[in-house]
Amino acid sequence: MKILNKIIFLIIQCIILINITNAQVDCDGSDNPYPIYNQPPVLVNQTANGKLYKIGPPDNLVNVIELYGTPYERGLAQGQLLKNEINDIFGNFFGYITVMVNELVTKYADYLPKFLVDALEEGGVGLALDITADLTKKYTPKAFFEEMQGIADGSGIEYKTILRLHMFPELIKAACSMVGAYNSATLNKGLLQLRALDFGFDPMNPLRLHPTVMIYHPESVANGGDGGHEFATLSWAGFLGTLTGYSQHVGICEKYWFGYNGTSSREGIPFHFLLREIIQFDESIDEALNRIINAERTCSIFVGLGSNQTNTFKAVEYSNEYVRVFDDQTPFPSFAPTPSAHPAIQDVIYIDKFVQPSNHQCLASVLQKSLGSIDVTSLINAAAQLETGDIHIGIYDYQENQMYVSVGSQSGPYPPPSNYTMIPAYARQFLQIDLNSFFNQ
Repeated sequence: MKILNKIIFLIIQCIILINITNAQVDCDGSDNPYPIYNQPPVLVNQTANGKLYKIGPPDNLVNVIELYGTPYERGLAQGQLLKNEINDIFGNFFGYITVMVNELVTKYADYLPKFLVDALEEGGVGLALDITADLTKKYTPKAFFEEMQGIADGSGIEYKTILRLHMFPELIKAACSMVGAYNSATLNKGLLQLRALDFGFDPMNPLRLHPTVMIYHPESVANGGDGGHEFATLSWAGFLGTLTGYSQHVGICEKYWFGYNGTSSREGIPFHFLLREIIQFDESIDEALNRIINAERTCSIFVGLGSNQTNTFKAVEYSNEYVRVFDDQTPFPSFAPTPSAHPAIQDVIYIDKFVQPSNHQCLASVLQKSLGSIDVTSLINAAAQLETGDIHIGIYDYQENQMYVSVGSQSGPYPPPSNYTMIPAYARQFLQIDLNSFFNQ
């Protein structure tokens, strides 16, 4: 029976591939033209609990920072080593987020919690962020507050400002794309994971200014630290949450779930802190799911979970009300019949940047065409063809323990001149970071 089911599944895949090939494919982009940059990072500065490197060609530099010790020591080291960069982002971001949130409320007031809309109208973004911080405080591990205090002390920025801006992902959700391909789908039969962050193709967005790969070496609990594994995140200077992250055990990515129509709450752990806890402490998808299921969840997002232990990937509908888990054969989204533009693909799980269920065939098409030979270059080109990942893109190669990153234009004066042209991450050169040289020190 298992063999018969396998044959039927393969026949269905062939029919779907033929239909997609004959249909109009909504790919607006083309392949990424650049070779992968594979030179090692260059050490530029260090302090007691941190080392700062730069990686990339002169017009595409990304920070790589290693952080050691207790949460406070790691925060202090980041604040010291990236003081100018953190001040640059934090000094400009509050004004930017104010405009962004006000536009969001004007457009989507009917979909937001009433108390949040009232707070924004009465006290502005600052009050909304303060309320979010108060409602999430008791659910947030104290290590995050200690690390934020370290950043404040190292950078000279007021702690309240740092706390406020760590609440913004709870107010603003990003469109994004994710792919997990493994086993028969990939060229090396290992797990590859794509995470493309679409957060606003806007030269005024200060988050583009100082992209940073953070590599954490947590101190053990026995020595006064918070413990856990070594892990890496792709973020920006001064931000401790995880939207894009990987350890030698699990990897995560996320996407805003716009179509969710259940209950929501601001009382719970901010999702970007929970995702960081997953890559710091969990060793498998099952452990990550257990953490998600037992957490006090706030908003609605899709989460992507990859595992080195099982060489597999799962997608999760994460919400205040419930948690649903999807593998490569589970109807997506919401266990409903799979839309024709989002066919099941063996050993591949994917969600594109559009509102789900998506009617765009581009991502399914490019994945089907490279099925069985998907590699890092395939995923780079998939992002470029779909035109997803404007702020940043991370690709994790679990078998080789490599991280490939691309970031949107980060150079030039800020505020930018009116004729400034921002190039999105999906159209720029990817940088290869060999995590073997950083982990297991």
